[in-house]
Amino acid sequence: MTGFDPALAPRVLTDLPGPRSRELWERDAVHHASNSSPGAQWLGIVLQDGAGAVVRDVDDNLFVDFSSGAVVANVGHAPPAVRDALAGEASRLMHFFDFATPARAEFFESLARTLPPALQTFQMYSTGAEAVEAALRLAKSYTGKYEVMSFHQAWHGRTLGAMSLMGGFPLKQGYGPFAPGVLHSPNANCYRCPLDLDRDSCAVACTALVDRVYEQSSEQRLAAVIVEPVQGVGGVIPFPPEFLAHLRDLCDHTGALLIFDEILTGVGRTGPMWAFESSGVVPDVLLAGKGLAGGYPISLIASRREVLDAGPFGRPGAGASTFASGNLACAAGTAVLGMLADGEILANGRRVGAAMLAALHELADRHPIIGDVRGAGLLLALELVTDRAAKTPVTPDVARRLLTALARRGVLVAGAGAVLRITPPLVIDEAMALAGVAALDDALTEIEAA
Repeated sequence: MTGFDPALAPRVLTDLPGPRSRELWERDAVHHASNSSPGAQWLGIVLQDGAGAVVRDVDDNLFVDFSSGAVVANVGHAPPAVRDALAGEASRLMHFFDFATPARAEFFESLARTLPPALQTFQMYSTGAEAVEAALRLAKSYTGKYEVMSFHQAWHGRTLGAMSLMGGFPLKQGYGPFAPGVLHSPNANCYRCPLDLDRDSCAVACTALVDRVYEQSSEQRLAAVIVEPVQGVGGVIPFPPEFLAHLRDLCDHTGALLIFDEILTGVGRTGPMWAFESSGVVPDVLLAGKGLAGGYPISLIASRREVLDAGPFGRPGAGASTFASGNLACAAGTAVLGMLADGEILANGRRVGAAMLAALHELADRHPIIGDVRGAGLLLALELVTDRAAKTPVTPDVARRLLTALARRGVLVAGAGAVLRITPPLVIDEAMALAGVAALDDALTEIEAA
């Protein structure tokens, strides 16, 4: 049990960071590398516990979590069901490679109930990037081809293979050369249309750019198209269903696998259990992770048995990884799926997300710094600009000042760029969510005045 009342949040009692945070941060910094996330470094606060949509630092400040701890705490912080499942499983067996356990069988059965018939065979891993890397091997193994198409502003992880899929991210600079055989296509970013068209009349013309990339840059050896149904880290960009349907057609025509990276968008984040449900497009391969185990490391591939069993990928040992499919991850995953099974948490996420989206649109009417409001479910974003007509992004300094201004008002966000991502836990209640939006309103007023 936590030692605080989450209903008291937001509550900031000290300067940030507080004295205890400063002391512990200095001790930690003696040994920790200096490349942690910008938000963690800018704020310097030290967190000690959490409950629901609230986290507490060591100075007893309470923060409404508008990040879900990097979109991991979908079912809230320290949910008793997950905590108890981990404790119970750990008391029996901590780990034994990828051997079958009762916990894994139960997890697979629970997960299968959330997915269509084409996605009933699983291979587990520990991190999102690891699952992406495995999916690349899987696609090459199944198809016998080697090219992969991905999209501008895509985010797939920090391993070299995953970075190869990402077009233009500053975080990938300095690590090249990257993997060959990757085709980068413009994305369906309706706010910054690659064709300068209007969404109401564009007929999703950007699909022609996908075809052009394939026709002009490919050797016709396409193994996979990998895409996030809603681009997350790249700016919370929901793709039109017609765009995703076109990718389905391309894969059907070429024999490539359509891979949906739902490591961030899955487990109720965009409203339904899986974001692809809203589009009506079913992928050949689904990647999941982040919120699936309530904070315990987990990721996985879901596909057809014929895909996972084909070629070198299907040989004994080819899919193994030290901590993949560990019984603790499986126990936590089953607990999360149990929490979501009756649909109430998912419905709450949709309801609160709709209320927050409406409130954010109202903010845009008052704050010229807001260029665009977008999102789905509780994956929301504001794109911040210095000039609405020119759509000029704000500078990193403005993003930093907004993040710290929000923290002083008791709201934590993870974004540190021109797109402010807002991703509270799905269990947040509407009153707390709108209190966080009110804090954002106040923080934006402060930033604009400066």
